[in-house]
Amino acid sequence: MKGVCSVVLTSLVVSILFSNFCSAVILPFHIFTENGEYYDDPGVDLWVEVTNGFERADFVFHNESVFDCSIAQIFFDDGSLLGIDFIENGPGTLFSRAYPGPGNLPGGQSLIPNFVADREFNIGAVEPPPEHGVNSIPAGEWVKISFQLINNGKLEDVINELQTGQLRVGIHVIAFPDGSSNSAILTPEPVSLLLFGLGLPFIFRSRK
Repeated sequence: MKGVCSVVLTSLVVSILFSNFCSAVILPFHIFTENGEYYDDPGVDLWVEVTNGFERADFVFHNESVFDCSIAQIFFDDGSLLGIDFIENGPGTLFSRAYPGPGNLPGGQSLIPNFVADREFNIGAVEPPPEHGVNSIPAGEWVKISFQLINNGKLEDVINELQTGQLRVGIHVIAFPDGSSNSAILTPEPVSLLLFGLGLPFIFRSRK
């Protein structure tokens, strides 16, 4: 009887675990341009948390670099996202769809395939961008973009598109200590695409 109960309990746990699959993932950005002195510095730490909203996919952008820099613009290329539902500005940030700066990811034409941003999906910090972007100093700044999903899509569909490259996310990072700016792209790695299961965070976030 104890053996049967153990099997039933194990099955229940597995079922709950899979029902929570892809409830959230944390993915790193990697700089691909080579401007200034800080583009390959290990102190650069830029990442996004993708979470499951109500019929939405929520992208929360963070900057935990050890020196000054600011996420100024955020770009999306393709994917099954329908459109921006809302932008939520965290402490110290002020982003809008009407923003100064480029309409496409700077340097994105050097990527294969070329990065072609959908202007409807992009957001950026309003003037002045270094002040209103997601800054590393002070700590704790963030901005959230919430997307409606096409045809009642689910978060796992978004995660799959991030894995396959059908959906790409890029950021333009400015105001490094030497005055340079660089572009970074989300490059999912299998170890990064882990989940919150049973309410416990089993997330790895790679650092450069």
